[in-house]
Amino acid sequence: MKAVARRTFATILVTLLAGCTVYAVTFVHGPYSGAPSDDAVTISWQCDDPVPARIEYGPRGGFDVNGALPESILVPAPGEDADPTTHVTLEGLEPGTDYAYRVTLDESGGDVTSAPGFFRTAPALGTPVSFAVLADTQLQSEGTNRLELVGNAIAADPTPLDFILHGGDVVESPSSPYWDHWFSSFDAMLLRAPFIPVLGNHEKNHSSYYEAFCFPPGEGKNDEEWWALHWGDVVVVGLDTNVRKASDYIAQQDWARAQLSGPEPYKFVIFHHPVFTSDAYYDAGTFLDEIFHPIFVETGVDIVFNGHSHHYEHIVRDGVTYLVVGGGGATPRETRPEHIQGSDVSVEGHFFYVRVRTSSDGIQVETVSVARLLPDDSVVETGQLLDAFALPAKGTEGVPSASWIVLAVAFGTAAAVWLLLRALSD
Repeated sequence: MKAVARRTFATILVTLLAGCTVYAVTFVHGPYSGAPSDDAVTISWQCDDPVPARIEYGPRGGFDVNGALPESILVPAPGEDADPTTHVTLEGLEPGTDYAYRVTLDESGGDVTSAPGFFRTAPALGTPVSFAVLADTQLQSEGTNRLELVGNAIAADPTPLDFILHGGDVVESPSSPYWDHWFSSFDAMLLRAPFIPVLGNHEKNHSSYYEAFCFPPGEGKNDEEWWALHWGDVVVVGLDTNVRKASDYIAQQDWARAQLSGPEPYKFVIFHHPVFTSDAYYDAGTFLDEIFHPIFVETGVDIVFNGHSHHYEHIVRDGVTYLVVGGGGATPRETRPEHIQGSDVSVEGHFFYVRVRTSSDGIQVETVSVARLLPDDSVVETGQLLDAFALPAKGTEGVPSASWIVLAVAFGTAAAVWLLLRALSD
């Protein structure tokens, strides 16, 4: 009788245990990095339970050799009123240094550790800089995950990326399901380098956008709506073309002019709506050519990156190169039969990103197709270059340098003609 009772109790116990689910905390978003500078970066993540965490980090050289991450920061569990995403700034970093990091969630049932992530701090003047650009990564409802294709291609790119820029329309709508899909699609890319977006119209200037990401110093909403990244020989200015008040455009004009008038030889700007486009669906941004283009010409901007139009286009106006880069995964759209003035290259139907490298020789740009949309709406992977071009370093390739122009003005009209002709002949 006792044996039967013991067997019955054991059976009930096993049944109860089998019906229990062992809960383990997990990462919902990230980890990933943002707001890089010469001596700091911010590490961010979101998990499905508010638990303490630990960030380990150190120079990538040691990590690649023996997995060493000698520095560690303990992060207490967020409070009940905290934002869903945790942001921790690592300070006191060495300039011009590659770092590795990982985040461990301290869960009572056992630690959960992320894959390693990487970032670099801003280099000294004269150091080559490389970065990637994508835009328009809205959700598609079925079929191949085009976002993941683009993100994984950037993650595997052999170029040593300093940061990754996004030209807006990060998500289809700023609500949790869309953010969850986006982060899961780009988890590998986000570990590759710091991520810095600008607002698209689909973000709706929503609080979730600002809660998710950290930005370089800026102004506007939360001092993050428009921003500027000064990075060795490079300055990148991010703007918001979704604003509706004239005062916001005037503020951004002043901001752009001031940030682009510094000593950096290479100047880039990124915002969502295209100044110029041959898109058959969207017109160019209303009056953006009048609002911003003169400033870009005045300050010597090299390249402006825009999204919104879901194709690739390479346009040159008044010495400024405009790249339409809305190929991050959103449904491609057609261009008009008659392309606009200055349209040198225009390609439809591809999902792609752009990689940029600056050096003492100038700027090298390659637009990489990851996949192509076929007429039956299926997706085929490609890996081809849609465009490749170079811009010379300032003061070369037959263009008089600033020193020649200053001398020409100083010596008057006759001397100016002689000096400029000599500069052009050198």
